[in-house]
Order: sequence, then C-alpha cells, then structure tokens
Amino acid sequence: MDREGCQVASTTLESFAAGRRIANEIQGILCAAVIGDGVSDLSLEIADFADEVYFLNHNFLRDFQADLYAEALEQLYRNVNPDIVMMGHTLRSLDVAPRLAYRMEVQVITDCVDVWIEPGTGHMHCTKPVYGARVFAVFELDKKPYMLTLRPKAFEPTGPTSTKGNIIYFNPIIEGSSNKVELIETIKEESISLNKAEAIVAGGRGVKNAEGLEQLKDLIKILGKYFSRVELGASRPLVDAHLVPSSRQIGLTGEKVAPEVYIAVGISGSMQHLTGISGAKKIVAINTNPKAPIFEASDYGVVGNYEDVVPAFKRKLEEL
Repeated sequence: MDREGCQVASTTLESFAAGRRIANEIQGILCAAVIGDGVSDLSLEIADFADEVYFLNHNFLRDFQADLYAEALEQLYRNVNPDIVMMGHTLRSLDVAPRLAYRMEVQVITDCVDVWIEPGTGHMHCTKPVYGARVFAVFELDKKPYMLTLRPKAFEPTGPTSTKGNIIYFNPIIEGSSNKVELIETIKEESISLNKAEAIVAGGRGVKNAEGLEQLKDLIKILGKYFSRVELGASRPLVDAHLVPSSRQIGLTGEKVAPEVYIAVGISGSMQHLTGISGAKKIVAINTNPKAPIFEASDYGVVGNYEDVVPAFKRKLEEL
C-alpha cells in the first residue's frame, strides 16, 4: 500500500479497483498490506476498502528501505499464500517488486494498464505499453503468486465498501543487518504530484530559458480557472539545464502522467517522452518543426514559435 504523507495514495485506490474486479472474477477476497511503524490509523482507513488488512508494524520499517520491505512482505506472503500481488507503479514499488519477485521465485510485470484472468487456465494476463507506448503487449503469468504493478490512472479509484474489513496484525521478524542501504541524509525537494494534475503544461528544449518558463507559468495560472489542479512539467533537457527539478520530469525516466489535457511546448516528442504521456486524454503540441514526432501523438497541434502562440492562447482563454 502506498501513501502520500498521512493519506492513502490515489495509486492505492486504483490498485484496489483492479484488485476488487479480479477478486470478483475468481470469487476471492481483496486483501491489503500496510507497512510501517505507528501507522495503525492508516490500517483503519484502508479497512474501508479491503476485506482484510494485514498490518506489518516494526521499528525497522519506519523509513522506506526496499530490502527490509521486501523481507517483511515475503514473510507475510509465504504465510497467507496469496494468488495475486498488485502494487501501484511507483518509484518505491519499482524498488520493492523485483526484490520480492526474486524472493518468491516468480516473474513480475510492471507498468500494466489492464489485467484479467484467462478462463480455463486461470492464468493472469497483463497488458502494458512497449516500444515507447507505440504498441501494447500482453504478457501471461502462469506461476502464483502473480505479481504486477499498475500504471497510475489506468483504473478509476475505488470507493469504500459497505462494511469494514478485518485488521490482522502480522509481526515480521526483521534483522537490521538485512538492510543493504544506509540512509545518510534526506534532501527535501518541492512536493509535486504530477499524477494528480488535471492539466499539465510541459516545456522542452525549445523553451530554452527561465523567461520561457515564466510564460508557461502564466498559462498555468489562466488554466487554473478551468481545472482544479494544473502543474508545470518538463522533458529531460530542461531538467539537465537545471531550469526545473527532476521531480517535474515526464517520460520513461521520469513521471508517467494521465491528465485531462497535456500541453507540450517546445517538446519534439521522443519515444522516451511519449512513454510518459500515453495516458493523457488530450494532447496539444506547440512546436516550430512540423515534422516533430509530438504531432503524431497529438490531438491538436500548432506549428510556430511558442513566444507567439502561448500569448495568443492565453488571450483566447481569458476571452472565454
């Protein structure tokens, strides 16, 4: 289970939606695992969504450590013997899932956008984008527990059930020597949740400088009249130029987003970047190169200098 501060993360609620659907298909129950130290309040909250909640409490689990989390989860899963293990496709899950799959001697399929059980064989089928989201591939898992991570926004978040699930306390046996990573320092960055944004204005190499970013921020302010949450995103060149923090990078090596509207300004549209925006409902591209790959993925495109197009776009929005 992922959390954002003291709140249940949207990726967790989306995983519950997929899990509930599969549980109904196989006439099973939906379980959740809450890991940490002193997070019993979250277990109570999660009980509104799952049939059973396993609470793994240990002082070694206070801070996220992938090796220790994997060790605790392995002990739980070998005890309860689940058919399927689902996680949200987050940076933490990408640390834990491969370690856990290795321990359980099974495969893991990451970044899934659809899952289902094949009638007859009972095997798990997972659909995920490949080749920069240009095609979708279906993978089959035939050894339990089936293990996978789900792409954010691939499923609608589930709502609470009519009855609270049972909370089961599970005490993992963990030795501090099992941890292979030492936490030296925590560096606080700007807190950003791009996957929660309804609209994203993203700049690329063509934006060039801080003055260009200010134009995008002005556009974001106007879009705030139409959307509850609008965020600034970027492709890798702006991150490499230290114009925006890495937490705002979108693409294969950054965040994968699925907003209602994605406005790409000065972004050519490499395969790596398109991988991160394949879930966007509408894509608007502004670029000087009419042959830029971003136009192939866009619903609307404008060929021209963003210095001219963005102000015109802002004026039109203000008129509306």
